[in-house]
Amino acid sequence: MLTRSLSVCLNIYNRVCLTNCSELLLSNATIICKNVQTRDKSYKRYLDYSNVPTLEETDLEEQFVRGSGPGGQATNKTNNAVVLKHKPTGFVVKCHETRSMWDNKKRAREIMITKLDNLLNKENSIEAQIRALEKKRQASRDYKKKKLAEMKKAFREREGLT
Repeated sequence: MLTRSLSVCLNIYNRVCLTNCSELLLSNATIICKNVQTRDKSYKRYLDYSNVPTLEETDLEEQFVRGSGPGGQATNKTNNAVVLKHKPTGFVVKCHETRSMWDNKKRAREIMITKLDNLLNKENSIEAQIRALEKKRQASRDYKKKKLAEMKKAFREREGLT
């Protein structure tokens, strides 16, 4: 499950604001700032993995090259960046996300599978399925917001608060 860090500000009235704590100005309130882990929605159970292509090692050309970027001598002198070429399609993936050659090999293959999936399956690829699920989820959220706003408006009119 993916998690992401979110800065949350709580005041003494137990209301939650999802803004930056330095931008929040409240009088007569105590503000406590915490870092809270929130969970992203997992779509794994809704995805169809049956059409995802598999990589054959005979179709791949793998090279280990020197990395670049921050890290100084540890990255500039070691051949731990992976360049993976898929011979039939000509796709090339270069991965240097970690200092470990093994992790970079694994990640480069994952990226290559994603690229091939997008090429072969187009609208049925895993990324397209995730985008469709997120779009559906956003539409549901928008509908709920709209319905809540209508209910609040009707309440104000009924109670004569406007």
